[in-house]
Amino acid sequence: MRKIIGIVAEYNPFHRGHRYQIEEIKKRNAGAAVISVLSSNFLQRGVPALQDKWERARAAVRCGVDLALELPLPFSCNNAGVFAGGAVALLKATGVVEAISFGMEDETDLLGAISAILVQEPPAFKAVLQDFLKKGSSYAQARAEAAERLCPGAGALLGKPNNTLALAYAEAALRQQAEFELLPVRRVGTGYHDRSEGEIMSATGIREALLDGRTERAYRAMPDESAAILRGNIAAGRCCLDWKPLWLALRLLLMRAAKAELARYADMSEGIENRFFDQYPRCESFEELAERVATRRYPRTRVRRQLMGLLLNVGEADNQLFQRRGPAYIRPLAMNDRGRELLRLMRKKSALPVITKPAGLRGDDYAQKIMTLEFRGAALWESLVPRPDWEREKKAVPLVLNG
Repeated sequence: MRKIIGIVAEYNPFHRGHRYQIEEIKKRNAGAAVISVLSSNFLQRGVPALQDKWERARAAVRCGVDLALELPLPFSCNNAGVFAGGAVALLKATGVVEAISFGMEDETDLLGAISAILVQEPPAFKAVLQDFLKKGSSYAQARAEAAERLCPGAGALLGKPNNTLALAYAEAALRQQAEFELLPVRRVGTGYHDRSEGEIMSATGIREALLDGRTERAYRAMPDESAAILRGNIAAGRCCLDWKPLWLALRLLLMRAAKAELARYADMSEGIENRFFDQYPRCESFEELAERVATRRYPRTRVRRQLMGLLLNVGEADNQLFQRRGPAYIRPLAMNDRGRELLRLMRKKSALPVITKPAGLRGDDYAQKIMTLEFRGAALWESLVPRPDWEREKKAVPLVLNG
């Protein structure tokens, strides 16, 4: 088999820009196979996915991915460093991936230099970082300023949201000594959060078009295969378009919790729990609370993830454990015939157990802890859709798609 290339993605939903990336990879690397590490049901921005992971994996394989693997919830719904670190660890653990590809605003030769600064954190970098943090900058802003001082041009790259994860992958690969070839692909169309309607709409633009009733416009921005899957999911009541139940559950939790109790949850620090208690009585939605609590130091995405940690009962002790130990297993979600070959090869070379059913984790307490959180996240996601399938996560097996 020729080169095996990894992609980390959310595919929320799978759109034409995603297909472009896969086609570009295969054009530059003739005969390459593509393995995608795909986010669980809650995403890096601290929000539920539009479709469950199984349906997004189905769309990915129908649109050019050979094998889709799960990025478990402790890593998929976390900051960029943890998200990228978990995904890179999974790709490394497969024992077969040789390169990792990701989208960037502009392909650049600064990637290696910037990631080295971020990993090594020389004294000059740390000094500037702390100075900007003391001035109230967010960690991302402070890091960009500090990197710019040591590597002109780094600040501009780090300052673009569409580059954040690309740099996080490069940094994670360096930290983990994963000898991957880095294959950036220049993004086309609108940016990640862009709501405009170019030929290639962003995932955000597609989701908003669906919410606004412009369904046909949303489907036109997607490959036919993924549009058909999404259309079927919506018709079956299997899409998350309404987060109101999240707010009802969250408000009850905040009403019951003590400040000291709230402080033990994932990523709660510096007294941020006080802002939650001060603001929630004034709010009428999950998103309004995230907006009211957010500061320059605590961006809205981070606040959303903190709220998800509360809803999913993820303590900071477990959060730190997940970050230290990383993924505990490899779980395939969907594959084609070539993906089945990859899976057979992985079973021989993988550094982690490859499981197709949760029962395969018996006897591993840490892996069970991750899977328990995965079940909890799946149940919460099911509570947000019109027709929940409470048994799907326990019974689902990898999808094998032919033709």
